Parts: sequence; C-alpha cells; structure tokens
Amino acid sequence: MLVQDISIPVINVQNRDYEQELQDYVQHLYGDIPITPCPFTKAEIEALEEQNELLVYLPAKMTMKQLCQQFGIRANVDFDNESLIKNTMVSENQWFIASASKTPELMYQTGLAAKRIYEDEGLHGMDFRRYLAFAATFKYKFGVFPDQTYWTFLVSGSYDRSGISIVGFDARGVLNHHGWMRNFKAKFLGSRYIVIAPRLEVVPETETLPRAQRGRRGTAGKEADME
Repeated sequence: MLVQDISIPVINVQNRDYEQELQDYVQHLYGDIPITPCPFTKAEIEALEEQNELLVYLPAKMTMKQLCQQFGIRANVDFDNESLIKNTMVSENQWFIASASKTPELMYQTGLAAKRIYEDEGLHGMDFRRYLAFAATFKYKFGVFPDQTYWTFLVSGSYDRSGISIVGFDARGVLNHHGWMRNFKAKFLGSRYIVIAPRLEVVPETETLPRAQRGRRGTAGKEADME
C-alpha cells in the first residue's frame, strides 16, 4: 500500500537556527562525526520547503554496506562480494539537494533521457551511496522511506561497464537493486536529480552564484560555460 502524497509544509522561517538544525540532522543520522560546512546559502536553504526539496549530507568514504547498517536499511545486495556497482565522489563529504517527492519523476523515460534532461539543467543524478543518504534523510523528515514499490534509475552511478543501477523499496521495506539497461523505460520506473552547490564555501564573492533548478534549462546552474 502506497503512502499518501507528501509535501513539505511551508512554515515561518523567521529566527530559525539553520546551523543547529543541520547539526541535529547530521548527528541523528550519523552520530557524533565531524561535519563539513554546508555550501548552500541561508536563502537557498529557506527556499527548500517551498520548492519541496531536501538538503542531504553524505560523509566521505562510508561504504554502501556501512550506510545500510547505519540507517537500518535491509537490502538484497551482498555488499561483501559486490564489485560492479560504481559510485561517484566517494572521497569527498557531500551536501546536496534532492526532491522531497515520495515517488521518482520522469516516469516512463529511459535513464539516457533522464541524464540528458538533468545535464541540460546543470543537475546531477543519484548513485547508490547518495540514494541511501537521501532515503535516510527522507525517513528522518517523514517517517517512511521513499519510492515504495517504484524503481529509480541511479543515473550518476553505473553498473558493470555499460549498465545502470535501478533501486526501490518493496512492500516489505527491503531496498532492492538490479543492474539494468540505460535505454529501458517502464511506467513504474523513474529518476531522481540532485543539486550540487555552485560554490565550495559561502563567502561574499560566491554567495550570489545561482544554483541549478529543476525545470529551468540554461547555463546559470552549470559549473562552467562559454560566451
């Protein structure tokens, strides 16, 4: 049985202590660990609720197995013997923004099509580690895991040499993974984007750099461009 549509309520953002909220969130998910300063501005964080998005933290070098154990996620993957699932940015601490929708988007579109759409908008896709951090963050916010009985392409990761991973939670709450074809599409399969901050740190010189936005094509959210 699917949960009802979930959207983040718009609340009064006056006098909110975002730094403390982020520290509480990271500590809840990962325990007492060092935290890289968030590269998103206060204005960008304030806009997340209205845009139905989530801010997600992923520590460097935590393996897929460690993340599943940390979050209590049961998966159908034998991580001790898994060598075909590839992740990106494993050595860096990551803050990223993701959609807070309970279901993936771009349903009945291939992984190839989703990757092109996201790249045109300066966005990135999930990989397995990012997805685990996102799923745990979603549950922290809403009390349930996302993508129940749906599948999601992990368009920034890869499987074997030319394949792609698809993941989703089954009716029993187990995270299922399969290596699949990038040109496949189905009405129960979609994709998820992430936004990487347009800066390494928030300083006066970088604060006004625009972040990428879902549904907004152009160069503003991209890391580099030519005129």
